[in-house]
Amino acid sequence: MTNKEKELIKDNLRAYNANFKYIKIVSADYGDGFYVFTSEERFKSGSWTQYCYNIDYLNGWLYGAVQAIHKRCGERKEL
Repeated sequence: MTNKEKELIKDNLRAYNANFKYIKIVSADYGDGFYVFTSEERFKSGSWTQYCYNIDYLNGWLYGAVQAIHKRCGERKEL
């Protein structure tokens, strides 16, 4: 992961780390993707939790995970 990519996800990664116990992000061997592991056991077994095909998707996934744990993702209400 480049420094620019680290800077892009910095805030959402910090929020994720404050709410969850573990995360390991590994760059894919090809392309711009990343594998996300959410436990030490999953990392050791190679069983990733999420594949993010680019840094923007990864940033959004981190944000969404934090929103979901706080139940901020609810049904939309008609105005």
